[in-house]
Amino acid sequence: MNRNPIDAARRLAQHEYAAARLVIVGGSVLTARRTATSDLDVVVVTEPRAQPSRRSLTWEDWPVEVLEHDERSLAAHCADNLARRWPGIPRLIAEGAIVADRDGLGARLQDEMRHNLAAGPAAPTPAELAELRYELTDLLDDLAGSTVPAETAFTAARALNKTAQLALLAARHWQGTGKWLFRELHDHDPHLAEDLATALTDPARLTALAHQVLNTVGGRLREGYEVTDPRNP
Repeated sequence: MNRNPIDAARRLAQHEYAAARLVIVGGSVLTARRTATSDLDVVVVTEPRAQPSRRSLTWEDWPVEVLEHDERSLAAHCADNLARRWPGIPRLIAEGAIVADRDGLGARLQDEMRHNLAAGPAAPTPAELAELRYELTDLLDDLAGSTVPAETAFTAARALNKTAQLALLAARHWQGTGKWLFRELHDHDPHLAEDLATALTDPARLTALAHQVLNTVGGRLREGYEVTDPRNP
C-alpha cells in the first residue's frame, strides 16, 4: 500500500507508451478509497489509430487497465459517457495525474472534463423517469409475490439498483455502476445510500425505500404506461 501509483504509471508510460501524446493515470488508486486490490486505470492518447482498445496487464505487480484512444475517439467516448450520465472516463481524466504529455493535450482535456463534470448531467426527460418508474414498479410487484428465495434475492438486487438509479436521475446527479453507484448515491443522499446498502436481505424494508424514492417522482407507474420502441431488458 506504500507503493506510489503515479511513479509506477510514469515508468509504464516510458516503457510501453513512449510514442504516446498523453498518458493519464487515475481512479480510486489515487484517493483515500484505495485498497489492496486497486488497479492503475490508465488513459493513453496516441496519434490517429484504426480503433480504440482496452488492454489488461500487470506492471510492477500492479494490475493495470489501459484505454488506448486517439484524440478523436476519446472525445467521442467522453461525450457518450456524459450523455449517459456515467462520468467514468471524464472523471478519470479530470481527477487523474498526467504522467506523460507531449504537446499540452492533457491540460486542455482536464480543463474541459472538469468544466463538464461541474455542469452536471442533463436533466431527465419525462420519458426517462417514466421508464424507471415502470421498471421499479414491476420489480416491486415481483418482489411482493416471490416465494422462491433465490428468485427473491435476484429480484431484490435489481430493485435496489433501480431505486438508486431513479433517485440519482430524479436529482440530476451522475450515475454509476457497482461500487460507483453506491458512491454516487452516497454523495447525493448518504442516508438513503446507507439504508439501501443494508436492505438487500429485507424485502419489506427495500420495498419501503423504493416507494420513498418513487413518491418523489409521481409514485408507482403501471396502468397506461406505453412505449412505441420497446427494448430488451
